[in-house]
Amino acid sequence: MGFFRNKPKVEGSFSAREEKLLARISELEEFIEQAPERIRIKMEKEISIMPPPDDLDDRRREHKFYSRLSRGEIRNEHRYQTRSAFVFLLLVMGILALTVWIYTVLQAV
Repeated sequence: MGFFRNKPKVEGSFSAREEKLLARISELEEFIEQAPERIRIKMEKEISIMPPPDDLDDRRREHKFYSRLSRGEIRNEHRYQTRSAFVFLLLVMGILALTVWIYTVLQAV
């Protein structure tokens, strides 16, 4: 049986290797012993820090927009948006009027 055969010991390299393993074992034992404290500190930190607001991206985009433009440019932008909304309203009213006209023509036939 070759499984339990005593291997020849090399004193110098075996003791150094053994010391490294014991040092590593003690490091891991300390790591395990300190785990509950680390977890508690992490949980306290997560509880004490507020999450970012939901509209953070919108706020950044708005701030970037206003920081780039002067007052006159902002006024012009509002004017263009108002004009576009008015044109859209006219378009919708035209479509509705055309639809009603077609409906009345078809009803007459």
